Amino acid sequence: MDSGLHRLAQLRELLSLGTWKSDANRVGPFVFHVSGAGERVAPSAGLEGFVFAERMLVRAVGAEALLHQLQDYGRYLDDLLAPEPCAQDARKSVHNLLHSPDSGAAKYERLMAFVRRYTESLRDELASLDQSRWVRSAGIYEIFPRAYNLAGKRAARSRPAGGKAPFFADFGMQDILDIKGLGFDTIWVMGIFPIGERNRSGTAGGSPYSIRDHAAVNPDLGTPEDFRGFVSRAHQAGMRVIIDFVPNHAAMDSRFLLDHPDFFLHKDPEPAHPDEPDEGYFAWASRAGRKLWLRYGGYEVMGSVNFWNDTAQLDYSQESLRREMSRIVRSWVERFGVDGFRVDMAYLDLNANFTRAWGLAMPPREFLEELISTVKADFPTTAFIAESYADWDELSNCGFDLIYAKNDMARPGGHTGWYDALQSRDPDRIRAAIDRAEFLQWQKGGADMLAFIGNHDEAAPARVFGPWTRGSALLTLLLPGGRLFYGSQEIGFDQPGSSEPKSLPFNEPVEVDWGNADCEAAQFYGETLRTAEALRRHLEAPRLKALHHQGAPAWVGYAMVAPGQSRPGAMVLANPSEQSVAVDFHDPELKTGWVGTLPAFGYAVVQP
Repeated sequence: MDSGLHRLAQLRELLSLGTWKSDANRVGPFVFHVSGAGERVAPSAGLEGFVFAERMLVRAVGAEALLHQLQDYGRYLDDLLAPEPCAQDARKSVHNLLHSPDSGAAKYERLMAFVRRYTESLRDELASLDQSRWVRSAGIYEIFPRAYNLAGKRAARSRPAGGKAPFFADFGMQDILDIKGLGFDTIWVMGIFPIGERNRSGTAGGSPYSIRDHAAVNPDLGTPEDFRGFVSRAHQAGMRVIIDFVPNHAAMDSRFLLDHPDFFLHKDPEPAHPDEPDEGYFAWASRAGRKLWLRYGGYEVMGSVNFWNDTAQLDYSQESLRREMSRIVRSWVERFGVDGFRVDMAYLDLNANFTRAWGLAMPPREFLEELISTVKADFPTTAFIAESYADWDELSNCGFDLIYAKNDMARPGGHTGWYDALQSRDPDRIRAAIDRAEFLQWQKGGADMLAFIGNHDEAAPARVFGPWTRGSALLTLLLPGGRLFYGSQEIGFDQPGSSEPKSLPFNEPVEVDWGNADCEAAQFYGETLRTAEALRRHLEAPRLKALHHQGAPAWVGYAMVAPGQSRPGAMVLANPSEQSVAVDFHDPELKTGWVGTLPAFGYAVVQP
């Protein structure tokens, strides 16, 4: 491993992932036993989770409630630092501080001062080495090419519609600058691969996630040279480009099946009925006449497996498949200069989940960790985003930069999902999601979250959030950190299919009608995106600070604090309830507050 990558891995383990113990398990999050207030688990393993939680607890209950755990601190830090040769001086310093003749309170203060300084020094070093950190503050605009209707968008802006060129050849510099002008710096072109024909779903051209060739550009969208030109134009405009990587499955007539049928979960047919496969399988024959029963692509839920019946399941117990998939992902960066990958259903191919779903023994190394480290060894700026609804820590350990911020996940220290918390309209749950976002955006050693109010899998925001749509959108779009926005939301477009709740269904033909915008939605999103961009420019990569208040009022909010500042440059407040709410709060640490009224489902951006 490259020395820089090796050092980066060490820093991530010390800061947020946890170092390895002799029993082959990682050091986990520290558990605080607060006098009179029970247990509190740090939000992550490592120094960052420990330091962050201790600081929050001291603010809430005072250091006196934690003094009795001083020796526990020492044991935890010793376990964490012991495996890393580079941390031995720090380990000795912790030992010496704990065995000094000072009083318990003095030892506590000196120990935590040292640990905070040491943690900050490692954080600074990691930030200087981690070249894919750009994605943690990226504004990502997702495009569904088949439905995007580029000509219609140009016509709605009173521009020439263009010719009949394929999508990537036709997508010009001004089209890219239009997206950049909304405040985005990254384009995710979703579903650019050739789509399988066998069992193709619907009448619109099939699911973009039933992939016939993971290494090719869909010829309906253009040639490889067309796509290369699109990426080049985006880079010239100061934009980055990400694409999908779909590891779990392929189309039922994929190139992989022609070249490597053994890459798939399969079994030999029953001689008595070779063309009548068991449930969950489909019959397949090679050109040479070899017959197999192949598993449909699937996912495990509550002990049973559900299937996508237009796909075939790849087998990640095979080292040869792992190498080939890593080669293909690397080739997209080599050939086209793409900047990152959104990894579809990433958690399905973690070893434990794959074994649980399919009953196979797996290689000791996680495929996703192997993939990410392989690509970043030669292309360290390449970012990886996990679509995931479980296994946050495991994916962070694999090296993902961002993970979907959708739902709650079971893990030590908890994880409240951003999207589902907003949808709930529960102020306590939303505040918990903001607290989690504050930590994830502060820490540098583990994955951060990708926030959104919509994407190609979800129903349109107005159908999900109802009268709370604008408050949810404001909280999300102004949020420091990675943000995802689905192209066409800015005009309120929504045309769900008869069997799909998506605003742009896969199964039925649909094109965005840019000339028939919801004027109120367009005005709101335009103003909100402009406000978000202005605040980010003014505050220069602000950090998120959750706002806490006494009592149980319905409002929620956060502050945006510029680097090197203690007072916020802006506060974002919202009311997820059906009644107006009086706001009267003051935060002594931030030295700011606000008094006012938020109407039902109302919001405010306050610049003190």
